[in-house]
Amino acid sequence: MNPPVRSEKNCLNCGAYVEERYCTHCGQENVEIKESFRHLIGHFFSDLTHYDSKFFITLKDLLFKPGFLTNEYLAGRRANYLHPIRMYVFVSFLYFLVTLSFNGLESKTEEAIAKTAAQNTRNQIADSLRTMLSTGEKNSTGGKLKDSIIKNILTRIDTGAVHNSDFIFLFDVSYQDLIAFDSAQRLLPEQKREKGLKPWIYNRWLNTINLYGKKGMKLRVVDRTDHFVPKLMFILLPLFALLLKLFYDKKKYFYSDHVIFSLHFHTAAFLIFLVFTIFSLLFPSFKNDAQNFESLLAIIYLGIALRKTYRQSSFITIIKTIALTLLYSILILTGYVLLIISSFL
Repeated sequence: MNPPVRSEKNCLNCGAYVEERYCTHCGQENVEIKESFRHLIGHFFSDLTHYDSKFFITLKDLLFKPGFLTNEYLAGRRANYLHPIRMYVFVSFLYFLVTLSFNGLESKTEEAIAKTAAQNTRNQIADSLRTMLSTGEKNSTGGKLKDSIIKNILTRIDTGAVHNSDFIFLFDVSYQDLIAFDSAQRLLPEQKREKGLKPWIYNRWLNTINLYGKKGMKLRVVDRTDHFVPKLMFILLPLFALLLKLFYDKKKYFYSDHVIFSLHFHTAAFLIFLVFTIFSLLFPSFKNDAQNFESLLAIIYLGIALRKTYRQSSFITIIKTIALTLLYSILILTGYVLLIISSFL
């Protein structure tokens, strides 16, 4: 039962004149301020079921009718669906909450193991280097051999002549070489030590590995990158709409129309990724296959949505889908590289 209408005709929210139950100026219901507990509970469940019905209708049409919601929105039929921005924020939040929670638990375990292994490796290499240098000091040539050993270490690292399974991509230097470089630098007098950007990078990289472990550092970079991905996607979303603007009639479609399509597509993509993420959690052995299939499914969804929304031939739509996928992949890759660099620095 709805609460009774106020006898006064002034809206308590905006002050406008109210002829019936709802204010035509702000939309507030002109009812008595004092509500019974029964009315309060009834209002709560009414709003909840109304939101739920809109959410599930939007969810169903978004997943199983690519392009449909965009057409409905652009045609002005919006009351039965959640707003694209609200839907995107909710779904993307849910997706990143699940993935970051899972990756966080996985990386902490592996990082602890990797940190211990890295410390053991460092100790072994440092001991070998000290033994080698002490042997040089006892030799008849004395300090000359010691200087020669240090020089050879620095030269070997500069030329990248030594590689092994613990290869690190930065400047073709392995973890063992970073330790040797650091130890050699410490043994040299201050005036003979290398200066500049390279020693600074080597030192920072080595210190970070020692802090988190060799494999743990890679996990740490991935973890920090993952936490910035939601912000990155919020930047990439309007850029995807800009790509659409380049591909479709500028007179027929406004940029805002492409933004609506972009919101719907990214929301659907996150829903697809969320389903396969949960599947990977339940069946870890299929994780790699699930990742490949979810990307393929997102591309297929994009093609169907473009065909339904922009109404071009299937052949042209396939060409544009491939082109959009390639260009957008470049943007995503560029964003990831920048995130990795920023997390390292």
